[in-house]
Amino acid sequence: MPLILLPLALVTLQTAETPPPPQASAGIYRLPYADGTQLRVFDDTRTHRPRARIDLVAMGPRKPYRIVAAAAGTVMAIQDSYGERQSGRAASECRNNFVWIAHPNGEWTGYSHMAKGSVTGLAKLKVGQKVRAGQLLGIEGDVGCAMLEHLHFEVAVPDPARPVDAGGFLTGNDGSKRNREPRFCGISGTINKEEVHTAKRCAG
Repeated sequence: MPLILLPLALVTLQTAETPPPPQASAGIYRLPYADGTQLRVFDDTRTHRPRARIDLVAMGPRKPYRIVAAAAGTVMAIQDSYGERQSGRAASECRNNFVWIAHPNGEWTGYSHMAKGSVTGLAKLKVGQKVRAGQLLGIEGDVGCAMLEHLHFEVAVPDPARPVDAGGFLTGNDGSKRNREPRFCGISGTINKEEVHTAKRCAG
């Protein structure tokens, strides 16, 4: 059988269309659920669309599932007034609930889809407030563009002039390039789709 070679131009095109993996986060974070919560990775940074973010789904009978800060920092943005699930809509049409926290290492963590009123009501958070690692942020929900109850989580280094838009999304055309691959304490390497983990505080 003769050897068949792809044209060089085609090989180059296929390589160019494969985005490089995101840079690893500078920080090491705890899984953003209350201690003892078992969770499944619904999407990792390679399978999520857009890439470089992750979706986590809590499991078991311990509802409501409590979302907590992945590390100490300052609350930079909150939206929790919406209550509608909008699966299938374009991101620009999503009325999403979210919290963004800035950390001393320059990275921000984002938490999305939480239940209406659970951030400002139950957790009593305000923009500018300092939070500690493991502090309650809200309750897992399916508000905005979500097809099931889960937590959309991301680590990023936003544009300092205009970090996130009204929907809680990173601004600028480089969007996901600002995201980082989250590193979690107690988990070696990257976190992967379908893995099951138990949330707990980081040692030390």
